Amino acid sequence: MKQKIVSLSLLLCALFLVVGWVLPSWTAFTYQGNLNDGGNPANGAYDLQFTLYVWTNDTPNLCAGPIVNSAVGVTNGLFTTTLDFGSSVFNGNLLLLEIGVRTNGSTNAFIILSPQQILTPVPYAIFANTASNLSGSLPASQLSGTLPASAFAGYTSTVALTNNGNIFSGTFSGIFNGAFTGAFSGNGTNLTNLNASQLTGGTVADARLTTNVALLNGNQSFTGSNIFRGANTFTGTNTFIGINTFTNSGSSFVGSFFGNGLVGWIVTNGTAVQAEIDHGYLLTNSQLATVTLPASPTNGDIVRISGAGAGGWKVAQNSGQAVLGNFSGFGNSSWTASVGNNIYNWYDIASSADGITMVAVVNGGTGGGIYTSTDSGKTWYSTSASSGTWSAVASSANGSMLAATRNGSTIYTSTNAGSTWVQRTSGLPGSATWTSIASSADGTELAAASGSGIYVSVNSGASWSSSYSGSWSAIASSADGTKLVATVNGGGIYINSGGSWSQTGAYIGAWSSVASSADGTKLVAAQNTGSIYTSSDSGTTWVQRTNAPTSAAWTSVTSSSDGGKLAATVNSGGIYTSLNWGATWTQQPGAPNANWSAIASSADGSKLAAVINNATTGGIYSMQASTQTTTTLGASGGITGGQGTAVELQYIGNGLFMPVSSAGTIWGF
Repeated sequence: MKQKIVSLSLLLCALFLVVGWVLPSWTAFTYQGNLNDGGNPANGAYDLQFTLYVWTNDTPNLCAGPIVNSAVGVTNGLFTTTLDFGSSVFNGNLLLLEIGVRTNGSTNAFIILSPQQILTPVPYAIFANTASNLSGSLPASQLSGTLPASAFAGYTSTVALTNNGNIFSGTFSGIFNGAFTGAFSGNGTNLTNLNASQLTGGTVADARLTTNVALLNGNQSFTGSNIFRGANTFTGTNTFIGINTFTNSGSSFVGSFFGNGLVGWIVTNGTAVQAEIDHGYLLTNSQLATVTLPASPTNGDIVRISGAGAGGWKVAQNSGQAVLGNFSGFGNSSWTASVGNNIYNWYDIASSADGITMVAVVNGGTGGGIYTSTDSGKTWYSTSASSGTWSAVASSANGSMLAATRNGSTIYTSTNAGSTWVQRTSGLPGSATWTSIASSADGTELAAASGSGIYVSVNSGASWSSSYSGSWSAIASSADGTKLVATVNGGGIYINSGGSWSQTGAYIGAWSSVASSADGTKLVAAQNTGSIYTSSDSGTTWVQRTNAPTSAAWTSVTSSSDGGKLAATVNSGGIYTSLNWGATWTQQPGAPNANWSAIASSADGSKLAAVINNATTGGIYSMQASTQTTTTLGASGGITGGQGTAVELQYIGNGLFMPVSSAGTIWGF
């Protein structure tokens, strides 16, 4: 017979289940159907495949088969064949018959006909169900009424169990499928085949349940493919490993859930976290928190970081890893000398919050005076301030309120960005060796340090009062002017919060410079011959930063408003920056080795300007952070962010992670 292509248009048009005159031991039955091929009644020989399914839990489940009857003759679409699935499958459950067909002799797969056919009883089978011509055992559940004594072995009279007062005690054995009316006593020790659906009242102990049963308040692991349809509340620590489907919007889950594409959050107050895939970390520590990336991620793995703590965060890479994206950074930036290079004895510099307006002073000699810039330090213009030994300068956040100190004289202020200057004498000594001056963000609170004491003003320099005596080398202020920090050259570090000064536990040394965050909690200080130290608790404790040179002639330090981005200068050395609260420092390759005397930063730390104190080589250099598209490869690279910043990193292969979302400014290094 030539091979025939059987299409999906094969349809089962009629189904007949015929029970013939068969012996009781037979289990086969005759099946007759009508088969169309291509919309026309089929003719010829076909292979037929029959599979039996039982309908349980709203789902067809394989019950018996498949049975393959080959070369079944079909005439004008009609065929008859015999099926035998055994007797155990016909137990009263709803059965579905699935039929597959192919041309006889074909090696193709069977074409499954749809829909599956319901097996229903024929009339005489229904009649047989009423026990006509019954042979064999009659289930006790079918009995009703009063039974004769002969129906009970060992009983000589009729037994009727109809009294609620009946009591049965002792040991029961065997299987009972009927219903008792009355009471039973005993512990059921030998009870078997108990149908759990018949239990009412009381509580079944968890220990009596199979381990596959989900407990609402237990710690358990779900390893299968589970479907949760109800309003479920799981309060324990649960692990869902298999494919789980949650279809009810009323389902409630308490806790953190993790898995492929499902990122749960972990709140941590630690400072060192080893990240796991598909985990998010809410970092709350006031110190810098370092999150190390997973060492062996796979494509698509996610790590999330949210910086809630005041100390900010840093992502540490493993060997061979990098982060690909767009970050702020100094890696592609260069230091540029100001126009004309202005070779003077530059001594101090200050910046507005946006880093655009700057002010710098010259300490005597040629060009001595006060200069301002309105393009982030690229070009400078002299002001009306006369030539002299200017030693320090400070600026308000908007750059309009300025204050400067002049050695051998007093303090000068300007309210118009340096266009005009006013000498201040009220409350000040007629002559002093001024070393440093600091300003609040609005320019109303000023503090100046000298070799003889500290002086403060609360009215933009109109009048001053002596705050503390001593030989002070540097001073810094919080943005609101309520918190001050000052250093003694050859002494310690002191803080003032609330009007009185107290010494901190800082190392006694040759302190040369100090800077403060806007809130006064993050401090950085440098020694003239020594190290850089930082504090994250308003000066209560100090940490030496050994990643920067520990025996350098540090001359100046500056800080961003959040205290996270720091910069420092070295006399006869270079410029160093830190993007992570002083934890690590990097020397700026584009800054020449020179007699750097001071450095200033914008509030966000993205703009820096530094001055050189030298009559023949002095100048002003500036730098602005640029976009960095990738971090340094390996453990020396990473990204960092401050409080209020967040990032979601996804592994994309070849050792590369990539931000898929972020909030705030993220820095790369």
